[in-house]
Amino acid sequence: MVLLLSHEDVKRSVDMTAAIEAMEACFAEEARGGVLLPQRINVKAGRGWLRVGPVVMEESGVMGFKAMNLAPGHGLRYQVHLYRIETGEVLSIMDAQYLTTLRTGATSAVATRRLARPGATQLAVLGSGPESRAQLDAMHAAGFVRSARVFSPTKANRERLAEEARRELGIDIVAVDSAFEAVDGAGMVVAGVKSSTPVLMGEWLKPGMHVNSVGTARRDQREIDARTFQVSRRIVVDTETGVFEEAGDAFAAKDVIDRSRTCQLCELVSGAREGRQSDDEITLFKSVGTGIQDIALAKTIYENARQMGLGRDIGEFPYLKSS
Repeated sequence: MVLLLSHEDVKRSVDMTAAIEAMEACFAEEARGGVLLPQRINVKAGRGWLRVGPVVMEESGVMGFKAMNLAPGHGLRYQVHLYRIETGEVLSIMDAQYLTTLRTGATSAVATRRLARPGATQLAVLGSGPESRAQLDAMHAAGFVRSARVFSPTKANRERLAEEARRELGIDIVAVDSAFEAVDGAGMVVAGVKSSTPVLMGEWLKPGMHVNSVGTARRDQREIDARTFQVSRRIVVDTETGVFEEAGDAFAAKDVIDRSRTCQLCELVSGAREGRQSDDEITLFKSVGTGIQDIALAKTIYENARQMGLGRDIGEFPYLKSS
């Protein structure tokens, strides 16, 4: 039986704490070689595009894919199809907009646990959209937020995010008038900005700071400048191929990045590579997302939704042809 999960079903099925636990587990599984992750497919479609990312997670017993498409003037759509490996049956088809936002924040929490200085600090939030809010939620859930300052170009948007965070999370957070004002004096920066020019400058970063950058997933996007990569002693990515081929700011900085200081998050989780080594290091986590994160969180959502009685059973689908 296939469980169809709407956007609201997904939101009711999972919280940030559960998402962080799922991301910890999936990066450990990746480090053990328990997943198959081919490069995702990007296809131009009209004035937009279609992207499909398949994944097999042998240890977890599930496989699947996320499909997302952009139709300019209409927007983005996300969906995940989750399968059981042993039988090949479809377990669930779910809306994946919230899943995508949540796993991005949760993945940053996994990295931050190993890269940031311990304890709560002042957080700089760059951007006011869903990605930046998820970063703020994840850092709060992981215990890294003492206070926060948020900047985005539209005053109403940054003030709305600050008000929501004060009300829903109980955070001491204020909206400020520039990115520099948000970053100056902070111990950590989270950025989730869709921009063609950098919003975070490496010259602003002070010893001991940690940066999470998750806003660039296309070649024409720039969130952080080349200097940010240069001053970061440790650079961790969720996928080397994805980050250095798809994220515009990382692609533009490839020639100035010391790759000996770069590793993948699964290596950090397994202990194969070291995280922060001193309080003075500047550290960077750069993410574009992977299908492993999508399918791992989809499994958690499916299991929780079944227990909670959420979603709609659409019966046997698709038709099973005998082999």
